[in-house]
Amino acid sequence: MHSRWTITLLFLAYVSSDHLSYGQHILEDVPVSWIGQRPGRSNQCGPNGQFFYMADLRPEKEDHQQSVVRVNRDGSTLLFQTPDQRDWIAAFAAANNGLVVVADFPNRTSYGRPAQEFHLYHFDDQGNLATNHTVSFDFQPTHMAVTSSGKIVVFGWHQPNQKTSEAQSGGAVLDANDKILQLFEFPPTPKGINLHPARMLGGDGVAYLILIDDAHDSGGQKSISRIYSVATIGESGRVDINVLPVLPDDKTHTFNYLFGPGVAVEQYHLDHDTPFASHFDEYDLVTGKLLRTKIGPPISYAADSITEPSAATCYLGDEIFWMGQRRGDDPKLVHRVTSKLEAAALHK
Repeated sequence: MHSRWTITLLFLAYVSSDHLSYGQHILEDVPVSWIGQRPGRSNQCGPNGQFFYMADLRPEKEDHQQSVVRVNRDGSTLLFQTPDQRDWIAAFAAANNGLVVVADFPNRTSYGRPAQEFHLYHFDDQGNLATNHTVSFDFQPTHMAVTSSGKIVVFGWHQPNQKTSEAQSGGAVLDANDKILQLFEFPPTPKGINLHPARMLGGDGVAYLILIDDAHDSGGQKSISRIYSVATIGESGRVDINVLPVLPDDKTHTFNYLFGPGVAVEQYHLDHDTPFASHFDEYDLVTGKLLRTKIGPPISYAADSITEPSAATCYLGDEIFWMGQRRGDDPKLVHRVTSKLEAAALHK
């Protein structure tokens, strides 16, 4: 297995030859009229190259309504809006180009509802509300995914109790009619390790959840290598966790963890990359094995005109796209830029 530095040197030799230049890596660059606030971690990549993010349309209101926006490949957008203005969207998941949303709202007990009840909304691919059910959970949802069979897997946190001062993670599996089929709990992590959920994806009869430990401490010093795992949650409620073999490297700067077709992806760059390159290590979702590395232009690249890339990044296997704002443009206008990736194995 080549080291990350070796792969970088091979890539630099490759792009300096008669192969594709950085500019030639750009496949699409389309404007997007941004709706609401820019996305943070509350975003998700759709199965057909769409991008979903949570848009706060009334940030000045304490009881503000939240909505989800879908950005299509051509830059067009579609708004999924919950009907109750008191809703606070806790999690959402793309499903057949539509959307499933679980929502609660602040001070919900003051409206005569139990504190553990949530709205569960299903929208069609045109943003129309199809079904609306009330579901009771004994945990606070944070992530959600829809499996290939249409079952819904909701992940969240239980509040600390008298036995433990730490919040415990778990969730529920629901059928397509929002009936709870199975509850599940996550196994305890080793002492000193705090795994936090990053992204969730529905698979073939399972859901996958990326877990990271950003502050893993070893001997009083921050570890060079983060703990990076993928949890597999079956429709039966079984939970398996694979720790992925991320190589320790003090010259590596990881800045994103993504899902791609059948893979989990670590996105990073290296010190002194010339030209600056984005690296993507693919890990098999079933075995956790490191499969391959792909390299492409930097996320902020588009003839030096994209000045502020957002957290909107989706990995499509041979392509990746991100959102960025052009210098001097209207703040509500961003560009969806799609670029081609090169397999490092081809650079030998």
